[in-house]
Amino acid sequence: MTEKKKKLYVYDLVPGMVVANDIKSNGKVLIGKGVTVTEYAIKKLKEHYIFNKIEVYYEEDDEETENSEREKTKTVEQIEERFNELTFDVEKVLENVDNLRISGIDEVRRFAAKIQGELKSTSSVVKNIVLYGSGSDTIYRHGVNVTALSTILGKWIGLSGSQLNLLTYAAILHDIGKTKIDKNILDKPDRLTSKEYNEVKMHPTIGYNLIKEVPFLDISVCYGVLMHHERCDGSGYPLGLTGDKIHQFAKIIAIADVFDAVNSDRGYKKSKGPFEALEIIKKESLGRLDYEYCNVFLNHVVNYYMGENVMLNTKKICKIIQVDVNDLARPLLLDDTGFIDLKQHKDLVVEKLVL
Repeated sequence: MTEKKKKLYVYDLVPGMVVANDIKSNGKVLIGKGVTVTEYAIKKLKEHYIFNKIEVYYEEDDEETENSEREKTKTVEQIEERFNELTFDVEKVLENVDNLRISGIDEVRRFAAKIQGELKSTSSVVKNIVLYGSGSDTIYRHGVNVTALSTILGKWIGLSGSQLNLLTYAAILHDIGKTKIDKNILDKPDRLTSKEYNEVKMHPTIGYNLIKEVPFLDISVCYGVLMHHERCDGSGYPLGLTGDKIHQFAKIIAIADVFDAVNSDRGYKKSKGPFEALEIIKKESLGRLDYEYCNVFLNHVVNYYMGENVMLNTKKICKIIQVDVNDLARPLLLDDTGFIDLKQHKDLVVEKLVL
């Protein structure tokens, strides 16, 4: 066995762990390197905690290494099972905002740590979201998918660890305002009336007002919640902000939010399918969504489509060989008769991904 270091949130600490680096606050050492953590120390850290993670020593054996590798190779089905479990977790977080105001963001941190743990299997996570979407659940399963995609996109963009954590918190909470909207409106199987739509459009403001008083919650998280429906050309809501006035987290969450919504069945519409969802992100990048972030998203996501099977509108199953970022909905495919270039067959359309 070998002694290594790992970073943990304060609520994951247990008595007996040994601190690997000094824990400091305003230049003062709270717990020194090599000190064994006690129950009292953990209690005090929870009361005055201002760090993202604490580094501790741990013993790693062969079994632990094997488990770590297994996490990276989870199947799409295993991710679906975990995402279903996480849906219940996010529901508990969002439905208990009063608890957040009392206890701070511990519950949000716990959920963030859980979902970040699933993102080691990035390929399976992306394929799972493309395959299953979030169905008619516009709050909780949608929240899991948006959180996963936002955090993955944040990594691709190159956010620091602390910024990535805050982005994850914002993504978890982005639709908390919907918990205060009439469920009959949210679950309506037909198109909303103008009055109903205007009520739904209040959810970012409601969400912002719900969480702005949560102790120790960074204001950037609140801005991510408030602005995730703003658009770069000023056509969004609730403030009609433009360009750089929109917070970075909100721009990232907006891309994940649009992709999952378009790629999911809703009461009033069917999923647009995996390639049309990408096409819409591409189209929205020309003025409405952040252009640079959309490019990063598209150029990474298409890599996870390569080599996968799709079903055409003729019900024929083909393999994806090549995707043109400039014509996302019409990839080059291969079936048992040879290549099929959808650019040359306008009557053929990809209906869904098949795993």
